[in-house]
Amino acid sequence: MGLFHLSESDVEQLKNKEDIKGLINALKYKNDSSIRYRAAEALGEIENNIAVEPLISVLNDEDLSTKEMAIIALGEIGDKRAVLPLITNFEDENNELKDMMIFSLGEIGGKESLEYLKLALEDEDVDIKLRAVEALGKISNAASVESLIDVMDYDNIEIQLYAISALGEIGDSRAIKPLSEAIESKKWIIRRYCLNALGKIEECSLEPFINCLEDDDCHVREKAVELIGKLGDENSMKYLNRVLNDSDEDVRQRATEILNKKENNETDTQIPISNKKKSAQHRLDEIIDRIGKDDAVEILIGYLSDDNPDLRHRAAEVLGEIGDKKAVDPLINALRDDNSSVQWRAKEALKKLGEPSVMPLINVLDDKDTNLRRRAVCALGEIGDDRAISPLIKSLEDEDASVRLKTAISLGKFGKKAINPLIMALNYKNFMVREKAAETLGEIGDPIALESLKGILNDENIYVRKGAEEAIKMIKRKNA
Repeated sequence: MGLFHLSESDVEQLKNKEDIKGLINALKYKNDSSIRYRAAEALGEIENNIAVEPLISVLNDEDLSTKEMAIIALGEIGDKRAVLPLITNFEDENNELKDMMIFSLGEIGGKESLEYLKLALEDEDVDIKLRAVEALGKISNAASVESLIDVMDYDNIEIQLYAISALGEIGDSRAIKPLSEAIESKKWIIRRYCLNALGKIEECSLEPFINCLEDDDCHVREKAVELIGKLGDENSMKYLNRVLNDSDEDVRQRATEILNKKENNETDTQIPISNKKKSAQHRLDEIIDRIGKDDAVEILIGYLSDDNPDLRHRAAEVLGEIGDKKAVDPLINALRDDNSSVQWRAKEALKKLGEPSVMPLINVLDDKDTNLRRRAVCALGEIGDDRAISPLIKSLEDEDASVRLKTAISLGKFGKKAINPLIMALNYKNFMVREKAAETLGEIGDPIALESLKGILNDENIYVRKGAEEAIKMIKRKNA
């Protein structure tokens, strides 16, 4: 298995043997970027600190996908040596790479990561702000708590909800006061999120939950009932009697179920809040070991909806390893998850499932959810099935700029297979399609596209003209 004769199956063998040295050598394989990509992916999964410096060197790889995987791998390893190289290389990069860099900084943590993430909260792009909030939630220290509390005052409701959720996951008692105050918000969704976050903080009293039994919105009242049932003692159950005649059927039913369980001594054993994150994946792995992976599919699909993001993450990962096509639709739904780690694992699982995932992913390219469309085009690019080329070219017209960008990147992964459809796309009415098609042809780098690109150098749209100029230069450089 020489360095100059590597295949993807060779890399898989190196991963299975945990041959760190062999995988590091594979990072230098010049003949095929997919080998470097797989090597970076494997090193991230093995999580050995020896790979940190070699992976840092891959941050300058000419292949975008390999570069992306190196960023993710460094985050998975979690070594603080990667922080400055990540920030230095990607602070001014396109939002996709910056997004991944922020995700990895959250995984790594430390003072330098924290300081950058606080700066990222001021980024003009909402997606970058959201990722920064999520990453701060992972770092989980005094400074990140303070920053997340400040973010609760932002105008953007999505950012507020991310911050509230992150404070709940951290579970720091300093968040109790601001969360309790935010329960006075006029927006029911904020009140409900605050309640849910307070329910995860061990030192929080029952008072906020009891008060919310009188809330104007049924969603908030139902959440209050649920939390009193989980966290309250026998004396607290009397408060649930208040809602047995609630105007909302779901609230009444939830309260009745909890009271009946208490009467029959069927209370669930509660895991101490401080130990939930530590033991969650271990418990799930024990279940899988006991019944076997093949028989665990339905159970794992159920865990994709669990409240604990660690369980959702692990469930998506194992479903990808099992490869049962019944998991395709649930995994696609997991692409909507508000946790970036779960999203990533769901995408990776769909990639491993391969062919059964293709048509369901194509079907969601028209979904109203921008995040879902964006993640679907990424997954289709990773799978590389030819049936996705035409639908992806249509996605170059997407109303969202980030979807268009990731679609162009995904099409580039098809290489020469995508050239003819992309050349046809140079004549689309929508200038954004013409622009992104030109850029992608430049990334693929095949001289066969030169004449067609020269044909749009006089396009009526300046962005198309610039895209064609850059693509021509890129192709000539690659073939010099």
